[in-house]
Amino acid sequence: AVLMEMEGNSRCVDCGNQNPEWAAVSYGAMVCLQCAGVHRSMGVNVSTVRSVTMDHWRYDEVVKMLEGGNRQLSSFFQRHSLSRDCVEFQSPHLTSANVATMRYKTKAALFYRQQLDQHVQQLLTQGPYQGRKRRTKRRPLGTQKSNLD
Repeated sequence: AVLMEMEGNSRCVDCGNQNPEWAAVSYGAMVCLQCAGVHRSMGVNVSTVRSVTMDHWRYDEVVKMLEGGNRQLSSFFQRHSLSRDCVEFQSPHLTSANVATMRYKTKAALFYRQQLDQHVQQLLTQGPYQGRKRRTKRRPLGTQKSNLD
């Protein structure tokens, strides 16, 4: 329930379908069943997928989902011209499935995944998870090439 309450998480990050029940844990994002299949087909080196209700989760995966979120990932993709509505993707031959496949295999997506991993590991070394920090001027994930604050 907490994941669905996060801004942007009520829709699949890739296709926009309502009430996604799967998670692309590598990116801290919620996806629908169809897009979860696309993520699974990319392999665990690109995206790890979990069912929100049926799978068992590790503690670090839960923290990654709480620190990530669809809004944050969508904003990152938008800034890097990797969103569904970017000019480069305006073609009748592109679908949400092949846009997702392309963008998750970019260096930018790898950078996002690595930064989210580092951020979560840093949080976990500080003791029990205290919740997402509220900042008045929050720097979006992936806007600089260093560890997160």
